[in-house]
Amino acid sequence: MKSILSVVIALLFVGANGLRAEAASLKSPTSVQADVVKLGDLFTGTGEKAVQIVARSPAPGERLVLNAGQLDAMAKSGGLNWTSENRFVRAVVTRQARVIDTEEIKGQLIAALRSEGLDQSWHIELGKNDLTAKIAMDEDRPIGILNPRFSIHSKRFSAVLETPRGTDATDRQQITGTIYQMTEIPVLSRRVQRGDIVREHDLEFISLPQEKVGRNTLIDKHQIVGKQTRRLVASGKPIRAGDLQAPVMVEKGNLVTLVLRTEKMLISARGKALDNGAAGDIIRVLNTRSKQTIEGVVESRNRVVVAFAPGR
Repeated sequence: MKSILSVVIALLFVGANGLRAEAASLKSPTSVQADVVKLGDLFTGTGEKAVQIVARSPAPGERLVLNAGQLDAMAKSGGLNWTSENRFVRAVVTRQARVIDTEEIKGQLIAALRSEGLDQSWHIELGKNDLTAKIAMDEDRPIGILNPRFSIHSKRFSAVLETPRGTDATDRQQITGTIYQMTEIPVLSRRVQRGDIVREHDLEFISLPQEKVGRNTLIDKHQIVGKQTRRLVASGKPIRAGDLQAPVMVEKGNLVTLVLRTEKMLISARGKALDNGAAGDIIRVLNTRSKQTIEGVVESRNRVVVAFAPGR
């Protein structure tokens, strides 16, 4: 008899527990797609009350932080078996978003400026390099570019980025930046040591904004090929006029051949160069026999031509 009574009591106890409301638990962090937050977005065990709207969602890509008091009120309105453990409890709700990146916005911006007459040779640089737009996952409307304007004189542009925000609402953001034209310039494809002669196969071309090409930057390969470097020149960098010189044909201290030409004869002698000289340069040479210093024109490697002066 006692055993039967124990079984009945146990069954009644289990049945009583089964009738109790299921304990809810807080979901945090959580994310939503819609423009409203529902009870089921925040708590488990909400049953039919899961669809009850309790707050507006933050903007796409943004966060909403709900404090303990707000959560208690929401749980109570839904009849949930939940109470915050302390006043520091928080729930973080993030609105899911589709991100329109900088390159996509830039492409639409260029197209809008082209429609206003900006030539294909002009490029743009955004004043803000990390420009993005965040729109709701279920948003059908695209971003828009409004009031595109540019000035060739000031090399500036402006426009307004319009981002859809739900039912007929939009955010608008001012976009500014610069416009520029590109110039192709020759650069070295390898690092060239001091004193090397630059050959055509040492060059490649890169594009730079015109404003970034210095006044002394060499832009014609014919100004470079066949020249000698004055210093080590890095690859991929603009080449300046001061980086190069005509190849040195005579080096100071070297022995050279002095040549005197007349209509009837050719006289040569040995000399010692007192200056460095490229082809066509006038340098001083010490005649090693007469010990006289004379001037001559560098003709080729270690060869100096002395001008003939009749009557001397």
